[in-house]
Amino acid sequence: MSVPKYLRRVAAAVCLAVRSAYADEVASEQDYLQDFPVVLSASRLSQPLSEAPNAMTVIDRKMIEASGFRNIADVFSLVPGMYVSYYKGSQPIVAYHGSTDQYARSMQVMIDGRSVYMPPTSTVDWASLPITIDDIERIEVIRGPAAASYGANSVQGVISIITKDAGALNGTRVSWTNGNKGINDVTGQFGRHGDNFDYRMTVAKVADNGFDNRTATYLPSPFGSNLNNSNDSNQARLANYRATYYANSRNNFDVQLGGTHDVQGVGFIDSHGGTNPFHDLISNDSFQQLTWLHLLEDTSELKVSFSHTRNAYQENYVVPQFGNAIVNKSTSGERTAFEVQHTVSLSDTNRLVYGAGINDEQAADNVYISALVPSTLNNQLNVQSVRVFAQDEWRFAPSLIGNLGAMFENDGLGGKKLSPRASLNYHVTPKQTFRIGGSVAYRTPSLVEDYGSAANAINFQVGDRFVVGNTSLNLTPERMFSREIGYLTEIDEWATTVDVRVFNDQFDNTIYPTNVGFRNGLSGQYDGVETTLKHSFSAAAQVTLNYAHEFARSNANALMPGSGDLLAGGTPLNTISMLYMQSFDDGYSFSTGYYQQGALQSFDRGPADYQSMYKRVDVRVAKAFRNFAGLSGDVAWVVQNLFNDNYSGYVGTNVFNQRTYVKLTLGW
Repeated sequence: MSVPKYLRRVAAAVCLAVRSAYADEVASEQDYLQDFPVVLSASRLSQPLSEAPNAMTVIDRKMIEASGFRNIADVFSLVPGMYVSYYKGSQPIVAYHGSTDQYARSMQVMIDGRSVYMPPTSTVDWASLPITIDDIERIEVIRGPAAASYGANSVQGVISIITKDAGALNGTRVSWTNGNKGINDVTGQFGRHGDNFDYRMTVAKVADNGFDNRTATYLPSPFGSNLNNSNDSNQARLANYRATYYANSRNNFDVQLGGTHDVQGVGFIDSHGGTNPFHDLISNDSFQQLTWLHLLEDTSELKVSFSHTRNAYQENYVVPQFGNAIVNKSTSGERTAFEVQHTVSLSDTNRLVYGAGINDEQAADNVYISALVPSTLNNQLNVQSVRVFAQDEWRFAPSLIGNLGAMFENDGLGGKKLSPRASLNYHVTPKQTFRIGGSVAYRTPSLVEDYGSAANAINFQVGDRFVVGNTSLNLTPERMFSREIGYLTEIDEWATTVDVRVFNDQFDNTIYPTNVGFRNGLSGQYDGVETTLKHSFSAAAQVTLNYAHEFARSNANALMPGSGDLLAGGTPLNTISMLYMQSFDDGYSFSTGYYQQGALQSFDRGPADYQSMYKRVDVRVAKAFRNFAGLSGDVAWVVQNLFNDNYSGYVGTNVFNQRTYVKLTLGW
């Protein structure tokens, strides 16, 4: 496929700007390293954003608090080109390049380097993550393929959530959030910072009643799926612990563990009764993680990490249509990961990070159905993958940096793939950078996609998330080829930074759902431009504006005649987000967010779930206080969807109308 004409024009304009801007200015290498934030995720090397090989969005603690969001998934509305919606109130969907299905399997998600992208369906259960939004220090989002750094399942990008250090809290902090729609959250945090040992712990309860439900009209397939979806409450209890032991100046050990007990309302009601009635889905998740960081005598760094994550679900319900059959289901997924990474400076101008890892993934599904003829369906799957990787950063000159990296993976399913990436960053001036890059990435089929069978279709249905497996058992990895041009600048006299990405992402062999299972064969491309503008009106007032404009086209109509281009329909033409933050004297602060998404028709939903364009405004007003009766903290009032634009999302019966809540935080 050729590069679109408008992309070639943009590239020509970029080259002309480079030739004309500050051509005679000379700067030292140090000048180039001071202005843009330092990121950790792009290449596994700590580097300024202006020298990263990928376009990235950084969301810091200040932005997270100013947004007023309760749910972690909602924060990604502040990322250009990101789609955020809900299958149910307890089941968020976070995807890049629009909406394809409820699983969003092409976006890798990590917490402190540990993948939470879980078997069997290879998705993220956002509601069951054992952290709260208050645990997060910052989020780095790689916009575009990053398989060279993080392997399969990062073909569209990577979300890297970085939690607060073990020593970030020295004391106790409690918060209470209460509002309409059943919102009732309680969080307690405590920690200590010592000479060679730091720790912190969080315990929390998070609860709400989900969405309001529009009156449902049942439309039989393939015309729609507008069912009664009103049982979508969420009641989660969680705890997490982090401790860091500094053995000496060269060794430290970081331990993290946590768990969640989550009760989610699931099931549907339609005019025919249905086989998935309202009931509770009980989720029990846990994780353990150990990281050893060792500084070698040659100033290089060795990092060894081990983690284990487990998701387990339990459901019990009665199906009247099957003679009041009693269904008992237990589904689980586990991942054990081990990785070694070595970072070394080969010279004053060259840095290298390389390493290897092994993942063991297991999935099990046990279903007992008691009816006229009792039956039991069991399925257990296991796969082990191995990968090796290397990333090299070469400073050819103070103003010219090259990044070259690759990862080779044996996915354990018969696929052996090399995912390379190359980029070149040129600093026209210390505050103006152009980036050009390209990469190839692959997505490994999930265990269910590759091993499930239509004959046992009830297997690997978790709550409302239903997967029909592939019957031919011959799926192969998806492929993405991405090209991009980036531009970053900081304009001191205007107190403004601008980040622009122009991209062309071509994909083929992509897996898509059919009535009899999953198949390879979907191909096409995404073209577009994304931009972020940050402006400081003063030290007390800042605004961040994100905009994405993108096109999609595919061969969906050829694969499913009469369907039209489902992929194009599932990609909003324009998305906009804005966050304004203002602080005042005496501890008062004000922030407001604006979120707009173009109309779309999700790839795997019927016309009844068509999503019209929506515009949403959120407001947060807060008052901080210090040394009040020995306490410090703040009280915040948040209104989401201020103008009550009652829009629906991924499922047409989910109505998001105005929500209001107050959050009180105390510390001592």
